Amino acid sequence: MDVNIINGRVWINGNLEEANISINNGKISKLTNKENIQEADETIDAKENIVFPGFVDVHTHLRDSEFSYKEDFDSGTKAAIAGGFTTILDMPNTNPPITNVAELNNRQKRANNNIFCNVGFYCSPVNANDINELKISNAIGYKIYLHKPFPDQDLSDKNLIEIMYKIKENNGILAIHAEDHNWFDGIIHTNEAEIKAIKRITDLAKLTKCKIHFVHVSTKEGLGIIKQNKKELDVSCEATPHHTILNTDKIKGREYYCEPPLRDKENQESILNSIIEGDIDMIATDHAPHSIQDKKEGKPGFSGLEITAPLIIDLYKKDKITLKRIYEILVWNPIMRFGIKNRGKIKEGYIADLVVFDENKEQIINVNKFFSKGKNSPFDGMKITGSITKTIVNGKMVFDGKNIINSGMGKVLQNQLDF
Repeated sequence: MDVNIINGRVWINGNLEEANISINNGKISKLTNKENIQEADETIDAKENIVFPGFVDVHTHLRDSEFSYKEDFDSGTKAAIAGGFTTILDMPNTNPPITNVAELNNRQKRANNNIFCNVGFYCSPVNANDINELKISNAIGYKIYLHKPFPDQDLSDKNLIEIMYKIKENNGILAIHAEDHNWFDGIIHTNEAEIKAIKRITDLAKLTKCKIHFVHVSTKEGLGIIKQNKKELDVSCEATPHHTILNTDKIKGREYYCEPPLRDKENQESILNSIIEGDIDMIATDHAPHSIQDKKEGKPGFSGLEITAPLIIDLYKKDKITLKRIYEILVWNPIMRFGIKNRGKIKEGYIADLVVFDENKEQIINVNKFFSKGKNSPFDGMKITGSITKTIVNGKMVFDGKNIINSGMGKVLQNQLDF
């Protein structure tokens, strides 16, 4: 099916340009003016909107399987496209956890034909010897939870070093939840828990030269250690919108508990400034949906896929961040860091994963309107400027600003073909 996108301001080579986009067989076939546009089966009018490469989230919890009551592939990827995300990377702390090839393969089979956006899958390896086969079986990355190892998972320095050497050998990337439970104060996750864990992993990375990605960095001092080591190590980091925008002066309450927790104003402002200045490489949602009962019982995290991009667009409207940085943190840096092929640019020959947004449209965040099953967010009720109006996945419009209109357009990312 041929598709044209007309009348939009299109992000091309770092600038907004008046251009029309023609899509054929799921790829961008031509960028042209209105007079020379080719005929198409469908025309999408992006008048007064910005057309951008589709957003990429490297940190999503889609749940499913035994956690389907919290979220499943259907609801989670609907939430993704409603938030402008065309590709997301799914975390392995599911039930059962994704710690081996059999569970990874099973998870991909469950996702196939049930996803609205493209999905890559992490695995949390128990043994270094599994890394080769996991890579062949489409593990896009590896994830270690330092504070919560899975059963039979040895996270001693000795075993971590073996795992990191093998990941390095396979040109893989290891994502780290950097919290040392020895520095928890009861149920309180102290700043020191993150700082000590980041220091430990950077020391091991100096030995192994393994590519490291620190997830949801939340402390000024922890970020400082990462910055100090960026020249010597192949290391990157992400921050969430909640650690970027919110702090404990603004938000209190058990229902907004997350791991790592929200920090004080000094740490939050450090995270925001580091995103603006480029010391933090990308924004990730850490979309962590829970049932209402689970949140009452203190489960960590909340839904973020549908509101992350609008929250960042709102920062743009407040002159706190540029469109160039939005492109870097929500598109290009995730694409490059995880080696995703043929996506992330509005360019002839690239896969047509696109998002259209109205940077002037105001909205009030309402969790009850989420496509996600997780109806919980500390941003609930916040008025922001910025709204997703269209999402196109693999050349087909799947979200029209209000409704999901096409199913099954997403694909499971495959080794060598897609990354």
